[in-house]
Amino acid sequence: MQAFPPRHLARRGSRLNLARKPELVLESLIGLAVVLIMATVLANLPDRSQSGAAPRYQRPDPTASSLASRAGAFGNLVGNWSFEQDLTGWQVVGAAEAVREPQGRTSGSCALVRASGSQPGRVGLTLPGVVREAAAGSRYVASAWVRSTAPGLRVTVRLVGAGAKPERSQTTAATLPGLAWRRVFVAHTVAAAGGELGVEIAADGVNPGDALLVDAVTVRKG
Repeated sequence: MQAFPPRHLARRGSRLNLARKPELVLESLIGLAVVLIMATVLANLPDRSQSGAAPRYQRPDPTASSLASRAGAFGNLVGNWSFEQDLTGWQVVGAAEAVREPQGRTSGSCALVRASGSQPGRVGLTLPGVVREAAAGSRYVASAWVRSTAPGLRVTVRLVGAGAKPERSQTTAATLPGLAWRRVFVAHTVAAAGGELGVEIAADGVNPGDALLVDAVTVRKG
């Protein structure tokens, strides 16, 4: 039977062997460093098992609203159609003051036209030259979302030509109670070639202090 040295002598012998061979110590340290680096990398990897968890908060994209606005205007011939910045290009109809209202039909802004006369009158907005040279027989469809501070106002949406005897088409509808918006459509087929075509949204019999609100005005060919 082979005799084995006591344990404390065996451990002392192994330490002496390491001391005589420093390259073994270096290899051991390198191996330990590799193990520590791999453990650190694995600890910092994302946990894919929780892919269904809620994503981290991301700062809103400041261009998102403008991109959505341009997407909604596809094919629309009206430039400032949703009044997001101001009322550039629009003209006031009647004795009224027009301003940008922060809350629109869904979000963003709309136009608010408040009657400022001494008696009930016709107020609204008009945008001339939406179509510069309309071809004879061409068809255009306009729409606008409207509401009013006093329900039941008769709002008319018109497509109007230019000149001494302008051709026109119009549709009239009453505003809804409360804060509800109503969409009004009108279609027009051009009779004479080469004329301009504008859009007008106006309400009749608006009492002083009451207002007509307009949003998302569109004019499309077809």
